[in-house]
Amino acid sequence: MDRKIFFYAGFFLLGAAIVLIPCVVVIGLRSNCSDKSPQSTVTASLATTPAGTTPVTLTNTIATIWNESDYQSNSQYYQSLTNSHYFNQTDNLRLDRLSSPQLHPVDGRSLIYWRQQYHMPDLRGSTTTLHWQDLHSNKNVQLTRPIWGKHDQQFTWIDKNTILFLSNRASSDLTQIFQLTLPDDLSSLSGFIEPTQITNYSLNIDNLLVNRNATRLAFSCQVYANLDIEQTNARKQAELDSGRTIYKFDKLYIRHWDEYYTGLRNHPFIVSINRQTNGIFQLSPYPVDVLFNIDSDSPTKPFGDAKAQWSFSASGNSFAFTRQHDEDSSVAWTTNLDVYTVDLRTATQSPVCITCENIATDTDPSYSPTDENLLIYRSHSVPGYESDQYKVKVYNGSMNTKVTLLDNWDRSIQAMTWSPNGQSLYLEIGEEASNVIYYLVNIYTNHSVDLLIDNGTSHNIHPDATQEQTFVFTYDSLLQPANIYLYSWDGSIRALTNHNTALLSKVILSKEVEKFSFMGANNEAVWGWHVAPANGTNQRAPLAFLIHGGPQSSWYDAWGSGWNFQSYSAQGYAVIAINFHGSDSYGQNFTDSITGAYGSLPYEDLKLGLDYALANFSYIDGNRVVALGASYGGYMIYWIAGQPEMSSRFRTLVNHNGLFDMRAMGYSTEELFFTEHDVGNYTVYDNPSAYEVYNPVNYVANWTQPMLIIVGAHDYRVPETQGIGAFTALQRRNITSRLLYFPTENHWVLNPHHSIAWFEEVFNWMRQHAS
Repeated sequence: MDRKIFFYAGFFLLGAAIVLIPCVVVIGLRSNCSDKSPQSTVTASLATTPAGTTPVTLTNTIATIWNESDYQSNSQYYQSLTNSHYFNQTDNLRLDRLSSPQLHPVDGRSLIYWRQQYHMPDLRGSTTTLHWQDLHSNKNVQLTRPIWGKHDQQFTWIDKNTILFLSNRASSDLTQIFQLTLPDDLSSLSGFIEPTQITNYSLNIDNLLVNRNATRLAFSCQVYANLDIEQTNARKQAELDSGRTIYKFDKLYIRHWDEYYTGLRNHPFIVSINRQTNGIFQLSPYPVDVLFNIDSDSPTKPFGDAKAQWSFSASGNSFAFTRQHDEDSSVAWTTNLDVYTVDLRTATQSPVCITCENIATDTDPSYSPTDENLLIYRSHSVPGYESDQYKVKVYNGSMNTKVTLLDNWDRSIQAMTWSPNGQSLYLEIGEEASNVIYYLVNIYTNHSVDLLIDNGTSHNIHPDATQEQTFVFTYDSLLQPANIYLYSWDGSIRALTNHNTALLSKVILSKEVEKFSFMGANNEAVWGWHVAPANGTNQRAPLAFLIHGGPQSSWYDAWGSGWNFQSYSAQGYAVIAINFHGSDSYGQNFTDSITGAYGSLPYEDLKLGLDYALANFSYIDGNRVVALGASYGGYMIYWIAGQPEMSSRFRTLVNHNGLFDMRAMGYSTEELFFTEHDVGNYTVYDNPSAYEVYNPVNYVANWTQPMLIIVGAHDYRVPETQGIGAFTALQRRNITSRLLYFPTENHWVLNPHHSIAWFEEVFNWMRQHAS
């Protein structure tokens, strides 16, 4: 149900600008709270640059006064603590989040990255700033001023002295483009650098991409398809002034993920840029909407971004982008994304679709850094199947040909990055529950691959322009949160950043993490994780039996901001997490095996996996086992509840946003292709029995075990009525149960105070029933 996003939930916590008042409703433990939580980013006023004029350059505009006395890093806070304590979710949320490392574009001797910090110790606010670090001396400098509620993002290192980035530091509180001018010697910098605002549009800028020559850039705004930026702003203001709030729909989507579709679209705008005599970049006065009058998004919603879905050619004269065919309701039951290119030298040139012959997904175009005509992209071959295997295709525009690389692989390629020489590729691939890095030696002559990183979870590769097979990247695992690392040409790897060292030195974590395998359904090998309690295995311990969502996902060797194994082990629980049939990273056949088998093969794997764990980890108390699952994992909780042979093995069940009634899901979820494909490519009306064969709602009469149900009101993937219906069934059957209702959350819990409340409620429930 959420394969592509389940393990990236943490990154949406990173992007949240948060000054929040918790608002949680516990049915049975009611508390009244307003849903009008103050937001850290509020549009106080809208700039009014007339259409067709050059955006005003605003120099050193800071919307909030810097209050140094209100700033404390997590290092400073944890260094002040005297004693160590067992890790908890509050510690997890206090971790600095590091991402998007970029090496110096000329000499590769330093890097810049972004760092998100939370207000210490209460988490009431966050800020994201740019940092610089010298690779040789390890000197680290915070470049931009940390102001609560202000977030720098999507930066590009143009040359040794210039960075362009997005930030909501504008006086209007809107996200705009800023320029940071760096001194020649950053190591001697003693204060912060105040950025220069170079755009002043009346809408937020959501994405930014600059071409290699710094002659053009692309940005996105949410506009009405047939209106420009200023006209969109005027229409939004008129609608606000009308006093009416009415949604009218003639096609799907009505809503998607956590928002209603009321007409605003992500559209890419292209502008020329030039550096003025004062060194500040200026944008051309007429941004060109590449998708003008097309009711579609690029980047695609809800999780697409410019880094993956946009690309400029080597000269900057061509632009490639991904868009979805969502002009009609078929968007809800198809997965047809396509790659388009447009020649920017011709003002009247329309985008050209280069993948329209494939009605499955084509996405993530990336031009060669050296060949104007060469472009790679990721492609599915099965229409309507979001979890199909991604392969890499090479498109040669001069000959209009396509070649599939590594066509005999059975792994799905999650991301790809060109080497600076334009001949090799770095590939991120899910492999046996790790996100590993491969190096494809030469796309022209030698398709052999070298495995560079074979464990943990690696992302955000940025190659060194001066040295082949040298790059920076982020790495995390079940034992450590994300850090920035340098991989060198000789195979050596070293950590570059240490922002969380003080915090980690004051918390007690489990150090015992291991993979195990057993014979699962179909007599095939199935893998799982065992994490021992942080207080050791010398005494009998209860078990947290975790069931992942997706279902075409996996429990990866990755740190999590939400479902973090360490949070459970620190409470004295052993953790067992099975990557059952249908999980990704074990080959496409294994992933595909769950189609039409939601309640069979994975269920057998979970039964056999629990048997294995209790037989092989003797310290686990088999009489104190709790099962927890979210999304598809929540579906499995409901399914287990109706199977007495399995449900009786658990003292209680915990269900987060799970699927309760498959037929109702088939009509109420937004992305119909999920349910239709996963039952065997049937609609509800064509084959109702396909939705009933493994439908938990049909087995409510067998339910006996206490259950905690958690729902988010803005979850449109698994609508709240699924959880409310299950809670109603439990109450009607007089089974001990509780509904935890988050009126402002979606499929995930993003507000840090809500996340803490989530864990408090879950652990209290577990202690009550499994102590």
